[in-house]
Amino acid sequence: MDWLSFSTLIDGVLGESDNQVLNVLLPVGAKVLGATLVLIAGWIFAAWFSRTIDKFLTERTLLDATIEKVLIQVLRFAILIVTVLLALQMFGVQTATILALLSGVALAIGLAVQGTLSNVAAGVMLLILRPLKVGEWVAAAGASGSVSRVGLFRTDLITLANVLVSVPNTAIFEGSIENYTRLGRRRMIAVIGVAYDTDLDQAMDVLRGVVSANPAWEDLPAPYVYVSNLGDFSVDLTVWAWADGKKYWDAQAAFRLQAKKALDEAGIEIPFPHQVEIHKAD
Repeated sequence: MDWLSFSTLIDGVLGESDNQVLNVLLPVGAKVLGATLVLIAGWIFAAWFSRTIDKFLTERTLLDATIEKVLIQVLRFAILIVTVLLALQMFGVQTATILALLSGVALAIGLAVQGTLSNVAAGVMLLILRPLKVGEWVAAAGASGSVSRVGLFRTDLITLANVLVSVPNTAIFEGSIENYTRLGRRRMIAVIGVAYDTDLDQAMDVLRGVVSANPAWEDLPAPYVYVSNLGDFSVDLTVWAWADGKKYWDAQAAFRLQAKKALDEAGIEIPFPHQVEIHKAD
């Protein structure tokens, strides 16, 4: 039984009344009630279905988490669109008419929200090219954080301060994306200045010892220390060392602390800029 037959059945059950107002309002009211129930049921079903599919895909890891979340959104929107079509059919609106109306509305909306549609296109390209995935740490569009969701319109990042940053897909796709997780390992580039009268060989040996004392730094490629700049107030020593991406932040923080302590123990000065004031005689 289709919705038109259902509407006819409602009219037959209600019957004819001597009151002409009731003859008009009762069938319309029944259809409105039926359409409302269909919309509510469709909304509930869409939410339940999306949760079920999400749980199913998560337990079996059939798809990448990034594609999985977008697929669930698309399925949910599809169910809601079908629900609206069914509700409109209860009022006798033909499917062909609905599709023609939706086409016109879609064209008008498309012209009005070109920026939004460009975000959708950018989101699709991000899913195809996959420069970032859920769980990876990236810097893009002036924001950096762990990717929590790549949606049809926006990408969500969670920063170190546990702040959710939602960035339009267009801003991410059209700019540079720095992915700190994809390659696995990270190289630390630390610059430490020492005084000009310092024994540079001794200072470099001290910094090498600090790196070798922490097992988080890998032996290959071997850590490298070199003179990178002769500054106005100091001789700059640059330290290169590699670590697994998961250990990098802790290892980098530990290096800076231990380097300062080790240089102090060796009597090596880390200079700071000096300001000279010139006073003119009156």
